[in-house]
Amino acid sequence: MATATPAFRSFATPANLLTFSRLIFLPVVIYGLVTDRYLVAVIAMFLAWITDLLDGRIARLMKQGGSRFGKALDSTIDFALIYCLFIAFYAAGRLTHFQFGILYLSMLSILTLQFFLEGTGHAGEVASTKLGKPTGALQYAYLLILVVLEIPGLREMKGVIIAHTIYFTVMAVAIILNAAEIVGMLTKMQDAGPGPGER
Repeated sequence: MATATPAFRSFATPANLLTFSRLIFLPVVIYGLVTDRYLVAVIAMFLAWITDLLDGRIARLMKQGGSRFGKALDSTIDFALIYCLFIAFYAAGRLTHFQFGILYLSMLSILTLQFFLEGTGHAGEVASTKLGKPTGALQYAYLLILVVLEIPGLREMKGVIIAHTIYFTVMAVAIILNAAEIVGMLTKMQDAGPGPGER
């Protein structure tokens, strides 16, 4: 009987499998949205959010919190989940052009920083900023809000509209400030010259 390779064992940790499960919940959320099965979408999105809360804690509990692979996997899957769903909501007409433009700015700025790191001898590093985690958390929560707003009649309530507007404004300010921080980081990195693998 074949035994698991070291590479597979390093991937197939409970924390990494929990992280990976978010890619299973992603199409379930989209399916719930496009078929008007709101409860399916809400439950799948809630489960994805729970896995995001638990995977890091489990990794630390099992003394695997320092794994570079685990951190890269977590950030990559979060990135895919968040922006695939924002694109799905935009395509479904749930986000205005302006709202999607703000969210696209976030995606574009993060990708630009990651590509810059790859091209300056910092391959394997995960792009991060001081405002990155809170901005990401705001966007993750906003996805939950958008899914809940799919419940018939809720989107049209005046109090919900006001709360939605306030939340989006706070998130938009965080995204713009984070993008400005990334521009500052890129400028400093450019002025510092090539990284260790670029010469």
